Amino acid sequence: MKKALFVTLLLSSVFAHAQFHETGVWGGGANYFGDLNTKFNWTFIRPAGGLFYRYNISTRFATKLIVSYGEIEFKDSGTKTPRNLQRNLSFKSSIADVTGTFEFNFFKFDKSKKKFWFSPYLATGIGIFFFNPEAQYNGRWYYLQPLGTEGQNDYSYTGLKKYKLWSLHIPIEGGFKFHIYKNLNFSLFASVHKTFTDYLDDVSGNYPNTVSLPGGSKGIAAELSDRSDEVAGEKVGKTGYQRGESKKKDDFVFVGFTVSYTFMSMQCPWPTVGSVYK
Repeated sequence: MKKALFVTLLLSSVFAHAQFHETGVWGGGANYFGDLNTKFNWTFIRPAGGLFYRYNISTRFATKLIVSYGEIEFKDSGTKTPRNLQRNLSFKSSIADVTGTFEFNFFKFDKSKKKFWFSPYLATGIGIFFFNPEAQYNGRWYYLQPLGTEGQNDYSYTGLKKYKLWSLHIPIEGGFKFHIYKNLNFSLFASVHKTFTDYLDDVSGNYPNTVSLPGGSKGIAAELSDRSDEVAGEKVGKTGYQRGESKKKDDFVFVGFTVSYTFMSMQCPWPTVGSVYK
């Protein structure tokens, strides 16, 4: 009888669903905040998307690895700030990003139970991304970092080195998860990525003396360093005058939706001997 009872309890408990592994895609938009976009303007939001893998530790906690790609862009002409309109700078850049996060669900999120079909969540972690700002001049696009538009090509004169085209960042993500059908899930989210660089837009410090720029005052670096003459008729960026805000780092934002698939499997828990034997 004891053996029969043991087998019965074991068989009744082995068919417990495990839902650890989840893969999906996301799509949406990317935006940038920094020396050009200081007023949280969303005029130049651009497409973005990616893939992710989530490991569901429990109904409340999960880890996630995300690979994303998008574009950011902004123009001083898109603001209403007089100083920015006069400065007249612009840029665009691709963003290639790999991020790992730790998620917390405010409610239990269990795809095997109907009453736990929804939860808001928060997540944070660390990531690394690559960027390369460029600007258009007379119909042609130029990568800005090699030009050293703030004098980075002449370290002995300006004390500035070329900035790196990659940076670490701290993501802060929030959203809502939904279990929509069988193994399928859907979510809406927004993530702010606090970077450790001030050069997403190639703008940070002061206007350089043109002698520190490739080609001097007649070179393409000088033209892209100070573009105020295109709207003001003459250049207003004097040597040492403020070009950006070096005390604040730049940020980028992803917003969008995800669609994911959970790989449901059968997990066999270890039997509790004490429930059978005295």
